[in-house]
Amino acid sequence: MARPITPLLTMQLETVGEIVRTLRSRRDLEQVELARACGWRDASAVSRIETDRIRPTRRTLLKLAENLADPAVTGTAKEIRAWLFLAAGILPTAREVEELSAQIPDLESWQYPASVMDFGWHLWRTNEPFRRSIGIPDRYAGAGRNYVEMFFQDEGPIRKQFGDLWIQLATVLVSQFHEDTTGRTGQRWFTKLLTQLKTLPDFEKLWDNAGGLDTSVHGWLQMGVEGGKIGTVRSPLTADPRLIVGQFFPEDSEGRSSMEKYGALE
Repeated sequence: MARPITPLLTMQLETVGEIVRTLRSRRDLEQVELARACGWRDASAVSRIETDRIRPTRRTLLKLAENLADPAVTGTAKEIRAWLFLAAGILPTAREVEELSAQIPDLESWQYPASVMDFGWHLWRTNEPFRRSIGIPDRYAGAGRNYVEMFFQDEGPIRKQFGDLWIQLATVLVSQFHEDTTGRTGQRWFTKLLTQLKTLPDFEKLWDNAGGLDTSVHGWLQMGVEGGKIGTVRSPLTADPRLIVGQFFPEDSEGRSSMEKYGALE
């Protein structure tokens, strides 16, 4: 019999507390039972976590994942860990991404520009059409560099690639980044990154005017480029939802012409 889909894949669970509470219920565990399994004296720690009154450490999240795991009911410890880390705002490390290599799609076989980023927009994988069309050096493509930061670099390769079109693309990108991070403004990585981004030319003005664009980290976006339409599809990686797989594709003949112009299509 096939293992049931992990509840986290089908539910809109956004906080650590919601995830822990839901999975504990699925395991039919009392708060005190989960606490003891984690090595805690009483249920108060679990109660505070489930009501999001405290911010658990990485070590605490690992304990919770281990003791909430049941492959037939809630999923594996590795799956639960990834969702808890996503909710807590813990970005994947280079080592974690490398461990997932076998589960990341072979982007080089894809026809259109494609990439794998984490929820903080750090770039981990790209294919040749993406690198060629965006204008980034190969050495930037898999090192976990922040894509937004690269996009706004003064005299950077992306600005040079797009010329006058850059500001239009940057406006869409900032709106999308703003939408993706709406619930993460209090997380440490975001505060640090935003401070850095605001030192880059043009970013702060676009950031202050961002919002109102219907975008999502899970889903589809259509944008007009030089009279044509280009679509974007993005979806979380099943093995670790902190990583998002995205792909650009032409929606009409003008969009195809634009993508050909910038090297996205041969």
